[in-house]
Order: sequence, then C-alpha cells, then structure tokens
Amino acid sequence: MAPKFINRFPRTFDVEKELYKYIHITSPGSLFCLIALVVVLVVNLAVCLIFGLLYANLAVFAMATIVLLFLLVRYYTAIQAAKKRYAEQTNNHGEITVTETVTDEVLISDSTAREEPLEVPLSHIKKLFTTNNFYMVVTSEKMIYAFKKGAFTLGTEEAFTAFMTQQIEHNKRKGQ
Repeated sequence: MAPKFINRFPRTFDVEKELYKYIHITSPGSLFCLIALVVVLVVNLAVCLIFGLLYANLAVFAMATIVLLFLLVRYYTAIQAAKKRYAEQTNNHGEITVTETVTDEVLISDSTAREEPLEVPLSHIKKLFTTNNFYMVVTSEKMIYAFKKGAFTLGTEEAFTAFMTQQIEHNKRKGQ
C-alpha cells in the first residue's frame, strides 16, 4: 500500500469558507437557481414598469425576493455554524495539520486533531470538485476531504486530478 499522493497543510477556516461558498453559491445547481431568481426579478420588475401591472406581478416579485433572501440567510447561518464548529476544534487542539494520503486502494485522512486516521476505500469516491484553493473529494458517505492546491509533497496536482477522475469513472461503471 505505497502512497501515490500525499497532501499536507495547516487547516484553517478557509476550507469551510470555500466549501460552503461552493455548495450555496458557485456550484452549477446553485448558480442556475440564483440566476433564474435574478432573471425572474428583473423580468417581473420590467413588466411592472412597462405595463403597469403592479398588483398582478407583485406576488411573483415578492416570492422571488423572499426565496433569494432565504438562500442568502441559509448560506450565512451555515457559515456561522461552521465557524462555531471550527472554533471548538481548534480550541481543543491548537493548530491542526491535515495529511491526506492516497494509495491504489484507499484514501487515508489523518489530522493532529484525531487519534486514529480515517481510511476510505477508493471505491467510495463519488465526486471531485475544485474551489479556489482546494480539491474536494466527496465520498458515498457524503464526507468531503480537502486537498490543498500547492501542498502535494508526493505526486502532482495534475496526476492527482487525473487519477481521481479515472477512479470516479471506474466507480460509476461498477454501479456503486
């Protein structure tokens, strides 16, 4: 079980900020919903101004505004909860160093905050997405493992993304 890739970095709140930004704002599904809401708001406002159908379109305008505000409040509360969890983790352990190791069979996630490393079979890997500073690996158990860009001590980023993409395609073909 020789390591193919090793990624080691001091963990900061940047991981959570980028993850929640992706989930709530920049993922393809979230972007589509936000853009659709903004288009509805703009078109509705234009119809109100051009045709003067203020009362007919007021309900749609109000609903789209409320949904947009709800999504933004949901993002803000998720960030606040993540800050609280992160503060609890770092108060107990000081600085946390994360080491993610990938072999031919498993992803091993070790942290100075854990007593034992976590091992995830590569057959459980479902998705790989990138943020500004991280590669995020999603498993079938809905766990997300972060690999910091520029922090590979073994292997390269290009080889890592190619390997993970190949593994994900293999898992899809197997029907897992």
